[in-house]
Formats: sequence, structure tokens, C-alpha cells
Amino acid sequence: MPAPRGHLPYNIQGEGGRPRKYSTEDIERFADELLIWIKNESNFWVKDFCLEREIDPRIMTDWAKENEKFSESYNLAKSYQESRIFKGSMKEIFSGSMSKFALMNCHGWADKTESKISGDAVNPLAFILQNVDGTTKELIDGQDE
Repeated sequence: MPAPRGHLPYNIQGEGGRPRKYSTEDIERFADELLIWIKNESNFWVKDFCLEREIDPRIMTDWAKENEKFSESYNLAKSYQESRIFKGSMKEIFSGSMSKFALMNCHGWADKTESKISGDAVNPLAFILQNVDGTTKELIDGQDE
């Protein structure tokens, strides 16, 4: 939304809304800092990076969408995070249930159970009847007569 008539634009791009707090240079500086920070073995939770710098953690996904350099750094940091949580759980440094919770909610892991069902679309129970030694099929066929 543009600014009202006679009013200066709200931000550099001339759109409405709150002025940007962080410039492209700031975002790219944070991208470099994030990579340095995540390479320290004691750092594994990306949200802590934000909290230490008093940055709203939700803004990182916005930065990743609009800045390619930050996107690469952020994705790499998330991969480091995932790896450290997984390894910490395997070595029993971290709680297994908490690690599972973090990996499922922050990294898209899921408990998967796959079922494959095949059969005739017209007669979906045909595969069951064909797997029985013929007695059930014969009984059913005999009842139709």
C-alpha cells in the first residue's frame, strides 16, 4: 500500500508499512555471523543466535526468503542444528524424547507407517477373496445361486 497523498514513502522501496529495521548489508552480516556462530560445537539451537542478538527469531525466515546469501547460511545452520541434535541423542547427551520432538517439529521428521493396498476399483474386496484357498469364494459364489 502506498503512502497517503503528499506523504513521503514509508520505506526505501516506496511501499507502505513500517520502515525496515535491517538493511541488506545488516542481513548479510548476520548471515556471516550465523555461520561463524553455528560452527562452534557448543551452539546448536539457531533460535539462541537470535536471542543473543535480540532479534525476533521469526524474522529469519523472512530474511531467508528475500536474501539468497542469508538463505544459504540459514539452511546450512539448520542442517548443523539437525545433525547436532541427532548425534547428541545417539550419544545420549540429549534426551531422546526431546530430540525427537525437536526434529519432528523443527526439521520435518515424521514417524511413518506405510500401507500399500491394491485391488480392483470396482470390487475392492476381490483381493481378499482371491487370497483365501477358494473356499470362501466358493461359499460366496454358492450363495448367489
